[in-house]
Amino acid sequence: MALAMSELLRVETPYEQFSKNFKQVVNSNNFTENTVKIFTLQTGGGKSHFQDTEMPLILKDAFPNLKYIFRLSPTVEVARDGTFDNISQLNPNCDYVLKSSTDPSPDFLDLASLVDNVILCVSITHNYFIHNIERLIQYASQSVLCIEEAHQFIGCADRGRDPYMTVSGYGAEYTAETWQRIERWKNINPRVIGFTATPTVHHTQKDKSLTNQFDTVNDLVPLDSILPFQSWLDKTTEYPLERYQGARDIKNHVQNSIDTLFDKEEKLEELRAVDSNINSKLTGYYICGDTRGVWGCPIDEVRDIIADYLLSIGINSDSKMIATMREGNNLSNGGCLIWDLEGNKEKVESAKILFERLQNPNDPVRFLLVVSRGRSGINVSNLAVNVVCRIRDPKEIRTHIPIQIFGRMVRTNTGTGDLIRTRYNNNLDEYLEKYSEDYDVDIETVIETIKIANTFDIWYPENPKAKRTWQDALKEFKNYYVNSAKAGYEYLYNFTGIEKPPLVEFLPLPLTIKRECNGEMVEYDVSKDVKKWVGDGTLNPLFNIGV
Repeated sequence: MALAMSELLRVETPYEQFSKNFKQVVNSNNFTENTVKIFTLQTGGGKSHFQDTEMPLILKDAFPNLKYIFRLSPTVEVARDGTFDNISQLNPNCDYVLKSSTDPSPDFLDLASLVDNVILCVSITHNYFIHNIERLIQYASQSVLCIEEAHQFIGCADRGRDPYMTVSGYGAEYTAETWQRIERWKNINPRVIGFTATPTVHHTQKDKSLTNQFDTVNDLVPLDSILPFQSWLDKTTEYPLERYQGARDIKNHVQNSIDTLFDKEEKLEELRAVDSNINSKLTGYYICGDTRGVWGCPIDEVRDIIADYLLSIGINSDSKMIATMREGNNLSNGGCLIWDLEGNKEKVESAKILFERLQNPNDPVRFLLVVSRGRSGINVSNLAVNVVCRIRDPKEIRTHIPIQIFGRMVRTNTGTGDLIRTRYNNNLDEYLEKYSEDYDVDIETVIETIKIANTFDIWYPENPKAKRTWQDALKEFKNYYVNSAKAGYEYLYNFTGIEKPPLVEFLPLPLTIKRECNGEMVEYDVSKDVKKWVGDGTLNPLFNIGV
């Protein structure tokens, strides 16, 4: 198969651009300036992969005295997402050894002072760092401090209500205690870096009233350059959500999201008759309100709505299809739980195991419900629908948290499980070039599978008495973070050179109009003249009837 793009010169991928920018910064004087260096890349762009595979070697080359890399993450599931798990295999020259830990003991950390050729890579939570700062800071001079999700942990460095309002949009007395710990560290060693897809106004210095504590050292990559590395946004639906009326207002939209998910699964299952690699299972992602339900639908009520609807369409009551993730780990409803449709629950050991089950085609769990734990660390590649079931009403609109939530949806899904990552470098260009021949599947089937599996829909609320935070975030999300399904489809046909079929029947039902002809009003069948809509002037026959 001859592919149109194969004749073009290869260009740097967004990941390669990010890696190159990182090398330039850490090998420059900027690296030792007394600011936190903020690196940006869109969600799903490969920041964690970079930290796991390239970053330790780059940092060692730039900082020969390096003994420790401390990676700080907002949650346990991010800290234990597998980054650094295979770090010992990373250095083929064996001139130094890399070791890792997610719960570093004093004996482990002291290993670096006893062994000359060792670098210790430590992945811990933000909270662990705060509570163990006195023990950890003794290692600062020989370390690089890497802060994941920097918008959460160090979004604002200035004390006071006004700076916090400027950065977060919410009014609160802000003591900047977390930042004070980071500042102590960087005053010993300024090699402190942050990673985020959504830098705050303090990171970017868009508001000059904030102190110069950060340096955002690179820009987000152009939107079209990430198209082959992400899932694409299809339909968005805005719906009204009133105070204290969450269950009533979200019900129909939650049901519609389930119908959408099952319709897509059915189409993928049909294609599976041609391609046995297809995993037709898709999942849904629901952002719930708090227990009071003031500005949204509480998580238990969302679970009941989903369960009741699944029962109504004939799903067995013992089907364990719903998962919840909540703060805490109490014996009642905290942590990670999987529920059947009668309300019986099963404890899941970790978020990582839960995410694996969500993607397992043989496991019935399909619907993930979260409250605050949905901002980061959700690594599920087959998400197809996202329903926001709560209003955000800050004093001032800030979009970084909603964009992070939307960003959970963008991981590539070719409909063939994890093959895109294990064989084709998470790159649709490479997948389209090779998959068809590798598995003897016609390219038309490959394209149709991707069109279904690699798109997602969003439902989001509106309330005239609240700030339009979700609306503003979605606009920014479309402009800088995600490509449209339409753009994705164009890419598929342009890349492969396959002729694009007519999109849809423009007039699926007979349609007649009345028009004057020879002084009389006669009925005319418009549908016979307007057969297809392709967006290029096909409507002309409608406006030139009789010509």
